[in-house]
Amino acid sequence: MHPRLFQFGSIAIPTSAVFLAMAIIAALFTARVTASRLDLNPEKIWDLGILGVLTALFVPRLILIFTNWRDFLAHPLWMIGILRVRSEVATIGGIAAAIIVMSAFVFFTRMPFRGTLDALAPSLALGFAIASLGAFAGGSNFGTPTSLPWAVTYTSRLASLWNGAPLGTPLHPVQIYSALAELCIFALLLAMIAKRDAWRIRAGEIMGIALFLHGVSSFLMNFLRGDLAATTFLFPQAIAVLAVAVGGALWLL
Repeated sequence: MHPRLFQFGSIAIPTSAVFLAMAIIAALFTARVTASRLDLNPEKIWDLGILGVLTALFVPRLILIFTNWRDFLAHPLWMIGILRVRSEVATIGGIAAAIIVMSAFVFFTRMPFRGTLDALAPSLALGFAIASLGAFAGGSNFGTPTSLPWAVTYTSRLASLWNGAPLGTPLHPVQIYSALAELCIFALLLAMIAKRDAWRIRAGEIMGIALFLHGVSSFLMNFLRGDLAATTFLFPQAIAVLAVAVGGALWLL
């Protein structure tokens, strides 16, 4: 695989970071399209997406800095330049902050809450799919050992150095599994938007099915992830269960 996409002098550009940027851009443009199809203001959806992305990117880093203040004072540029925040506290804080900020934006701009969620649903699935491909290329979120013929073997030293991927060991390409699952969810959500009148889909149900299927997929995929230690396994599983619960509530209520 190719953990490093470009090298400019001493600055390395990770493949996963480039794919993450692509995922964000694709998600934002997709949200504009789905907003128009749902008779929502695409400009407001765009602004909402930008606000959510910036909050989700910066808040975890701020939390990481304040909880590791001495390290930040000693190595400020290194702390600011961290591409992937691995702290559970910072991750939860970033997700919570993004939800709060985006909810406030929806409330104060008087956007329909459930309809707005539906407009964002396909974007999330597409973004997750593209980001998973970047993780596959970079060696992050790697799978457990397997003898299956489609196993992937990482040989790049950077995959091990940056993401802890074991070298020379055939692994489940769990990132590809996740990407395929998210693309299937993405296709289903687009079909639901196109057929919402014929299928009698209520506002909020599109995001409901998106969260439900994403949660189920993540819960199953986590059992094949080799990067999750016993101490961190419960955190992503809890997030997956929460997604299933919230999605089910949106679908039923």
